[in-house]
Amino acid sequence: MKAFNDKISQSILAALRQNARLSWQALGKIVHLSPQACAERVRQMQDAGIISGFTLRESNQARHFITVFMAHHRLTEFENFLRTETALESADKISGDGCYHLVYLANNRAQLEDFLQRLSAHARYRTNSSLRRIIG
Repeated sequence: MKAFNDKISQSILAALRQNARLSWQALGKIVHLSPQACAERVRQMQDAGIISGFTLRESNQARHFITVFMAHHRLTEFENFLRTETALESADKISGDGCYHLVYLANNRAQLEDFLQRLSAHARYRTNSSLRRIIG
């Protein structure tokens, strides 16, 4: 069974997280594929159970919850860095304990460690990982 962890598949998932109702043409422009190729890739992901209707299910990826404590005040620079990370499911500026809350999807520990290394140029962080999803 195909893993769908290549760059194009991850770009498709990231775009659909933002707007699951994109046309094939709009999605194709974002991920640099023809509309037909996009439709086929999404159909394959549906057959594999990764995408179900308008609900994205990435059960093969572990979720990591990262609380970010900024090391500098260049928030625009940091937020632009976050926008380049296709494995981020969400990023929120928060109040309370920490400055940002990130949800990062990783295929393996090495992928998470690589992201945390890049993150450390901007901030300290605390990471918690999902053991099992109960709802959703």
